[in-house]
Amino acid sequence: MKTAGPIILIGFKGAGKSLIGRALAKKLNMEYSDTDAIIEGLYEIFEGQKLTCREIHKKHGAEYFRKMEAEAIKEAISSPYSVISFGGGALATMEAFRLDASSALFVYLVVDKEELYRRIMADGVPAIFDRDNPRASFDRLYAERSPGYERYATVKADNTNRAPEEVVDSIIALMDKIPSAPRQRLTGAGYE
Repeated sequence: MKTAGPIILIGFKGAGKSLIGRALAKKLNMEYSDTDAIIEGLYEIFEGQKLTCREIHKKHGAEYFRKMEAEAIKEAISSPYSVISFGGGALATMEAFRLDASSALFVYLVVDKEELYRRIMADGVPAIFDRDNPRASFDRLYAERSPGYERYATVKADNTNRAPEEVVDSIIALMDKIPSAPRQRLTGAGYE
């Protein structure tokens, strides 16, 4: 299987993009990057302090975070033969900053909505959620972001209660069915 550009994993926070991304890159013998890890690294360089994405967002707000995320996306997509895990809101950032990922193959990791909420809340209330009503925040963001994931998806893979190896194998099988690149925005190309 050959790609003309990077393979980008998209989906909501907690969908397993980092875990599946690392496993997919290893299986395909490709480089791996995670925009959240890049943001944290850039923040440490610019600010001289080590913080998580959650802490950066909380300390500096959404606008600052999105600017850092745009820089992370630019860095990640500059490597064409790689697997990249995007943060949950990275597609909106990519569009807002008009970043070109037209040669990328987008893999949407789908997780049952209730399972997704459970995974997210296991780490506490994220900075992007209202602390007083996290469920309402989750539902609003889920409704807001899901259409973008659907629109960009070249392939969709279910990651609800499946072993990482099984998800990776299903992604590879779906990608092998795609005749040629560029593959961006080929909605409905496959779902497993």
